[in-house]
Amino acid sequence: MTASCEPRVIMHVDMDAFFAAIEQRNNPELRGKPVIVGGPPGSRGVVSTCSYEARRYGVHSAMPIAQAVRLCPDGVFLTVDPSAYSFAAKQIKAIFLRFAPAVQMVSVDEAFIDITGNLRHYGSPREVALQIKRTVYREIGITCSVGIGPNKLIAKLGSGLEKPDGLTIIFGEDIEKRLYPLPVGRLWGVGPVTEKHLTSKGINTIGDLARVDARQLQRDLGVKSVYLAGLARGVDDSIVLDDNSRPDEKSISHEYTFDRNNFDLNRIHAMILALTEKVVVRMQEGEWLAGTVALRVRFSDFKTITRQKAVREPTEDLRAIFQAARGLLPSKDVVSQGVRLIGVRVLHTVHRHSENQSELFDSPISRKSRNLGDMIKQLRDKFGDAIIMRAGTKIVRKDC
Repeated sequence: MTASCEPRVIMHVDMDAFFAAIEQRNNPELRGKPVIVGGPPGSRGVVSTCSYEARRYGVHSAMPIAQAVRLCPDGVFLTVDPSAYSFAAKQIKAIFLRFAPAVQMVSVDEAFIDITGNLRHYGSPREVALQIKRTVYREIGITCSVGIGPNKLIAKLGSGLEKPDGLTIIFGEDIEKRLYPLPVGRLWGVGPVTEKHLTSKGINTIGDLARVDARQLQRDLGVKSVYLAGLARGVDDSIVLDDNSRPDEKSISHEYTFDRNNFDLNRIHAMILALTEKVVVRMQEGEWLAGTVALRVRFSDFKTITRQKAVREPTEDLRAIFQAARGLLPSKDVVSQGVRLIGVRVLHTVHRHSENQSELFDSPISRKSRNLGDMIKQLRDKFGDAIIMRAGTKIVRKDC
């Protein structure tokens, strides 16, 4: 937040189908084809990302690969390549930092940027956005969608309104026009349970929530009602956290909510791997090492547990983090109760180049353990079923 009283101008930049877009950029033969990143046909994995060509067939993230094959038999199925995506993410963040010092990467493929004090250098918010979009396309070779508003909430909602390659600016009267018709589930803090409860009360859109009587809302939702009512009216005072000024300890996590209660251990294991891949990509982008691995599980009755385990030494090793997270899963409870949500988190992180890690990461043994090819080989040898392979080494197509 700036020291002046000028209105805030916040930008949310979201890469379009990031993993798939990088694969299409690296292999021009894939452009225009339905690319599905997650695993080859026959594997028990899930879709990490798919191109917009694949989405026309109904394919979406977190869908089982087997289902994606049925929907899109002519799709090009690839496995995740964390090193390629991490390298591109570093380049993208470097571009953002040219335009503003306050850049908060909230995922490997999206960021909030506070451009409030930088408009005098670039002109209007639209011009800043256009320059960022052009630079990303020219230097990275992929498109992104941008939302701009007076706070993070509105910017985030805006970036998703005109995908792909979109640019949406929402201020003043446009807040009600653009936000109120959106489903209430699009708001931060409105998960599946809250959304179901709200819709049962006839509150289907953000506008419905903004107009509901405050006392009625408090009776229905308790203390959470004040927070959600404010969001529904476009109120969000959270600041853009400057990644470069954060302390050397942070956590990185990814979660996924299943469409229905899941009792399939194989699918849940595959989802843990997919979430771990996303976490590792973000760790590599920020050059972080994990000291502790945590697994969050929400069961069918919405009881939620979190288990964590310290690793022997800080690591970015995909295999080690996956095995630690997988080992925390209460398998018997999964089979008997079913899982609604699963999440992987790393915490007690340290920077790879911190003083107490320099010797460790200069050793030949460490270099070998960090080699992605070795990690993938060990995963395939141990778990089989082509659970993961290096993207680009094999393109698997299933043709009619």
